[in-house]
Amino acid sequence: MAEASFQSQRPPPLDGPYILRKLVANLPLSADGPSTDVRITCVEVWNGNLYVGTSASEIIHFVLLPPETDDPSEEPTAIIASRLEPPHNDNSGPGVQQILLLPKISKACVLCNNTLSIYSLPELSPDSTFKPIGCLWVGGVDLNEDVNGSSEDGVVVVIGLKKRLRLVQISENSPPKAIKAIEYGGCLVSVRRDTFSCAADAHSYALLDIVHQQKIGLFPISSLDPDAGDVGGAAEHLATVPSAPSRSASSADRHLRGPEEQRGHARSTSLNVLGLGGPSRTASPQPPAQRYGFDVPESLSRDMSPAPARSPARVPVGGEHSERSSSRPRGGATSPDKPLPPPPTEEDRPQAEEPPLPQPPPFIPLKPHVASPNPNEFLLTVGTTPSDQGVGMFVNLDGDMCRGSIQFSSYPDAIAVDGSGMDFSASISPDMNAEEGYVLAVVHRESQGNTTYGVEVQRWDVDPSAGEVDKYWLNFSPLGLPVHSKGSYISTPIGMRTVVQPFDLVIPEVGAKLTVRKLQLTPTEEAAEEATRVEKSQAAADREFAERLSKLQSQIVVWAGDQIWWTVRNPLVTQLDSRIEAAQYAQVGDVARIQPARGAIEKVLGDIRGREPQNESEYLSLIYIRQKASLMLFMDVVLRTKADIIIFENEKRITEQALIEGEMDPRVVLSLMPILYREVVQGSDGIQIYGGITTLVEHFLQQNDVSAMPTNVNGPFGDNLLHFVKRYLQFWRRRKGMASVTNDPSVFKSVDAALLHILLLLDQGSAKGTSSPGAQRAELYDLVDKEVECFDRAVQLLEQFKRLFLLSRLYQGNCKASVKASHVLATWKRIIEGEEDKGGELVDGEQKVRDYLRKIRDQGLVEEYGAWLANRNPKLGVQVFADDQSRVKFDPTRAVALLRDKAPGAVKDYLEYLVFGQKKHPQYVNELIAFYLDSVINELESNAGSRATLSQSYETYRILEPPKPTYFSFINDNALAAEWWHARIRLLQLLSETSSYDVNTVLSRLQPYEQELVSEMIILNGRQERHEEALKLLTHGLGDYNTAISYCLYGYASIHRRATPGAPPVSHSQIPTRPEQSRMFGHLLKEFLTIEDLSQRVERTSELLERFGGWLDVADVLAIVPDDWSVDVFSGFLIQTLRKLVRDKAESDIVRALSDAQNSQTSSKLVEKRDEYGATFERVA
Repeated sequence: MAEASFQSQRPPPLDGPYILRKLVANLPLSADGPSTDVRITCVEVWNGNLYVGTSASEIIHFVLLPPETDDPSEEPTAIIASRLEPPHNDNSGPGVQQILLLPKISKACVLCNNTLSIYSLPELSPDSTFKPIGCLWVGGVDLNEDVNGSSEDGVVVVIGLKKRLRLVQISENSPPKAIKAIEYGGCLVSVRRDTFSCAADAHSYALLDIVHQQKIGLFPISSLDPDAGDVGGAAEHLATVPSAPSRSASSADRHLRGPEEQRGHARSTSLNVLGLGGPSRTASPQPPAQRYGFDVPESLSRDMSPAPARSPARVPVGGEHSERSSSRPRGGATSPDKPLPPPPTEEDRPQAEEPPLPQPPPFIPLKPHVASPNPNEFLLTVGTTPSDQGVGMFVNLDGDMCRGSIQFSSYPDAIAVDGSGMDFSASISPDMNAEEGYVLAVVHRESQGNTTYGVEVQRWDVDPSAGEVDKYWLNFSPLGLPVHSKGSYISTPIGMRTVVQPFDLVIPEVGAKLTVRKLQLTPTEEAAEEATRVEKSQAAADREFAERLSKLQSQIVVWAGDQIWWTVRNPLVTQLDSRIEAAQYAQVGDVARIQPARGAIEKVLGDIRGREPQNESEYLSLIYIRQKASLMLFMDVVLRTKADIIIFENEKRITEQALIEGEMDPRVVLSLMPILYREVVQGSDGIQIYGGITTLVEHFLQQNDVSAMPTNVNGPFGDNLLHFVKRYLQFWRRRKGMASVTNDPSVFKSVDAALLHILLLLDQGSAKGTSSPGAQRAELYDLVDKEVECFDRAVQLLEQFKRLFLLSRLYQGNCKASVKASHVLATWKRIIEGEEDKGGELVDGEQKVRDYLRKIRDQGLVEEYGAWLANRNPKLGVQVFADDQSRVKFDPTRAVALLRDKAPGAVKDYLEYLVFGQKKHPQYVNELIAFYLDSVINELESNAGSRATLSQSYETYRILEPPKPTYFSFINDNALAAEWWHARIRLLQLLSETSSYDVNTVLSRLQPYEQELVSEMIILNGRQERHEEALKLLTHGLGDYNTAISYCLYGYASIHRRATPGAPPVSHSQIPTRPEQSRMFGHLLKEFLTIEDLSQRVERTSELLERFGGWLDVADVLAIVPDDWSVDVFSGFLIQTLRKLVRDKAESDIVRALSDAQNSQTSSKLVEKRDEYGATFERVA
C-alpha cells in the first residue's frame, strides 16, 4: 500500500524516447450507445478533422475544435460531424480496414469489408464518379512526393486485387483512371518509393519495379509457412494487363517514371540491370552513370546467386538473416539463364547420424508489415509464430540487405518508423537537422492465458553489432487503463498508424521546466502580491516563450478501446529530467522525501558531457539538466551532512565540478546551506531560475529545515560543505565582470557575503597573529582588501565575529577616500583601547597608528588621532606633530597649543623635540625649563621622601673614593624610575647646554631649594660668572673634583653634558681664555686647600698642581701653600715650574740670537743697496 501511495504522488517516469498525449477519449464508437463489441480499426487525422474507422463498418468524422482557453497545451474538443457507413457486401467482415487520405486532391479512399469507396474531403461525401469495387488493399502512394504538393497530375494509388495490382490515378475533378495492372495478386500491403514498391501477399515479400514490370522475391513472412514457396534469387518479369491507351494514362505513366526516366527513358534499376527487362548487358551495356549510386554491382546482383533451398524448418533469424546481414558476395553462375544445380539426392547427403530436430510449431499466418524509414530502404517484418520474437529486415532498392536486423519482443501487430536517422558512417560532421531514427512496434505477450499489449521502441539507425540495443516501452500509466509491467503493457488491444501529415502539439512540461520563475525563499504576503503582479505582466511573454519551446510535431497515433493518443517524441529535457526524478526521491513511510541517488545522477551528467545542442530547446534543456543534476548532488551532500556522515573527497570534487559546469545562480546553492542561507540577497527581481529547479528547491526547503542542521565547523558541516563551497564561490568571484555572467549585483553580494562568512568560520581555529601563505587568514585578507559587493553585510559579519583588524582592512580597501581613514583609525583605536579582536593581528598598534597618520592628508584626523596617541604614548604621539616627512605638517606654535588643549602630558615631550631635536627652536627653552622645574619642584614640595632621596644622593657621591665618575654620570647611572628624576637630568642638561633662558627667573624658583638642587645652582652661578661660588659648590657641596677641573678648563657649560669621545665637551668659542682659566684654577686651588679631609686636601691639591700647575703662578702658589707641608706634596709642581723657567730662558736666548742674526742680515742688505745706488747730491739754494 505504501508503494501505491508513493507512486500515486509522483507522475510516471517519462525517460523513454516517446510519450503519449491524449488526442480524444470516450469516443462514441457505436451509434446505439456504449458497446464493448465495437472497436477502432483505423484512424486518420487531417486539417482539424479526425476520421475513425470501427469494426461496426462505420467511419465517424469528428471536427477537432481548439480548446476554449488560450492554453495551446489543452486537448482539443472532438465534435461528431457525421457517422458514415461505407458501402460493402459483407456484414460479418472486419469493418473499416483502411482510410487513405489524399490531401493533395481532397479525396479519401476507404476500404470497408474488402470494398473500396472514394470520398471527398473533409466532409466524406461519396465520389459520384467512382463506383465501389471489391479489393484486398489500397495504398501505395509515393512517399517521396509532397502530400500537399500540386494536384495537377492527381495522385497514383495502388489497388490490391485478388490476381493483380492495379495502378489508378485519382484526380480532384476527374474520374479515377487505371494506368496499368501488374500480375501480383493477393497484395495485402505495399509501400512505394518512386517506381519501387515493397509489397507483400499472405506468404512473402517482394520488391516491385512498377514501371519495368519486374519483381524480386525477398523473404517469406513466416519461416513455418508451407505455402511460401521459394523466394529470393533471380528477378522475374511480371505480366502486364494492357489497359486502353488514354492521355491521362500516358501522363500518369510519365508521373511514375520519375525525372531520370523522363529525361532518358533508360534509368537503370536493380531489375533491368539483371537483363530480364530487355536486351542483356552483354549485348548492350548501359553506361554506369545511369545506375543509382546505391545499386549493387553486377557481381553482387541477385541473379548471380541461387535461390535458397526450401526447408520447412527455415528460420529467418538464424538462416536468412545471418546470410543477408553478413553482406557476403554471392558467387555462382555467370549467366542469369544458367539453370540451378539439382538438389542433392539421399545418396549424396552425409550419412552421419544426427539427433532428430525438434518438431516445429504449427503454422499460424502472420500479417505482413512494411515501412520505409528513408527514401532508400524498406523495413520488413518476419517471424515464426505471433508470440515468438519477430525480426525486422532492411532492404535497399536493389533488394539487398543494407543494415543489420532488429528484433521485436513478439511478432508485431503494427509498426511505424519515425525520424530520418543519423548517419554515423559519414566522414563529414553529421547533419545538424538529422534526428534519431526509431521503430515503434505494437507487440503482445501471453501469460496464463491472458494477452497484454505494448508498444516497443528501438533505434533503427544504429549498428546492433556495436553492442546491446536499448529498447524502450511506451508508458500507458497516465491513460487510466489497467496496466502491467509498470505501465508498459495494457490488456486492451492496441492499434497504431502513421497519419497523413504531422500534427502540432504543445508539451506543457517543457515550458514548466524551462520557463524562468522567481524563487521565493522567504514568502510573505507582500512578496506574494508582488510576484503575482509581476507574473501577470510577464504572462504573455512567458506564454509565448513556453509555447515556442514546447511545440512539437507528431505523425503517429496509437489507440486502444475508445481512446486515441498521439505518440510524441519525448523532448530531451523531459527524458533526462525523468531520469533525475527517478533518482530524486526515497520512500519514507507513505511520504516521498528528496533523497538523491548519486550514482544515477552522475550517470546522467556523464551521458550529456560533450553533447552539442541542435536547437534552442536542446540548448536550454542541457543547461537545465546540468543545473538540476548538480543541485541534486549538492542536496545529497547537505542531507548526508545533516545525518553526520563524512563523504568521500571524490564525491565532493564531483559535486563541485558539477556546480561549476552547471553555472547556476549560486544563491540557489547558498539557500540550501545552514547559516549561509542568511547571506542570500534576493534583490528586486528575486532569484530567477528554471521553473523545474524552483519546484525542487521549494520542495526541499519544505522537507528540510536548514536552520536546524548541525553547524560544527570541525565536523561534517565543515569537512563536507564549507571547503568545496568556498572554492565554488571563489570560482564565481573570478568570473565577475565576464560578458557571459549575470550583472545582477544581488548575486555577487550574496557570493561575497557567503564567502566571507565561510572564511570567518574556518579561521576561528587559527592561531592569533599574522597569516602564513595559503592559510585561511591569507584568503581573508585577499577578500577584504579587494572590492566587495556586500560592504554593509561584511561590516556586520566582522563585528559579529569580533574581527576588528579585518574590519579595518575592509574599510581600507572598500571605503571612499573621504571616510576611509576615519573608519580605519577608529577601528584601530577600539583595538588599542582594549576591545576584543579575536584575530590578534594588530601588533604594535600605536606605531601603526603613527605610521598611518604620516600617510594621510586629512588634517582634522591627524590632529584628532595624533592628540589621542600623544595622550597614550607621548613620545610616539609627538612624532606625529614633529615629523617633517608627514603629509600634514604642523607649525610648532599650533602644535604646542593643540597639545596643551588635548594632550597636556605630551607638551613636555614635544618641547623636548623642539629644543633638543635636529631643528632646534631656542624660543621654547624657557617653556621647557619651566616644565622641568614644575615637575621637580612640585615633587620636592609635596614629597619629603624625594628631598631625602636627593640629599642622600649627595652624601653617597661624596663618600665615593677617587677615581669616581662625575656627579652627572652618577645620577644617570643610578637614575630612579620617577618622572621627576628624569626631568631633573634633562633640566641639568638643558641649563648647561643652552643660554637662551632667563637666568633670574630660573634662579628665583630654585633658590628655595638650593640645598637640594646643588647642580642647578652651580650652573646658574656659572652663568652669572660667579665662578668662585660655583667652584665652592662643586668642591664642598658635591665633592665632584673632576667636574670642578672641567669647569676651569671649559667653563660652566661643560659640566653636565654627555661626553663625546675625541671631541671637547663644548665648542671652541665657549672655551674660556687662558687668563680666565688661570684665574679659575687659582680659585679652585684655594677651595682644594680648604677641603676638610686632610688626605683628600693633600691629594687633590697635589694632583691639581701636578696636572694644571702651568696655569698657576709659582709665587702665588708658594704664598698660599701651608708652610708645614712637605716639599714632596708639590714637588712635581716645582719641578715642572723650574723646567718651564729653564725652558723659557733657553727659548728667549734662542729668540735673541735669531733676532741678532736677522738684524745682521738686514744691515748687510742695506749697505749693499747703498753701494749699488751710490751717493745722491742735493744742491741747497
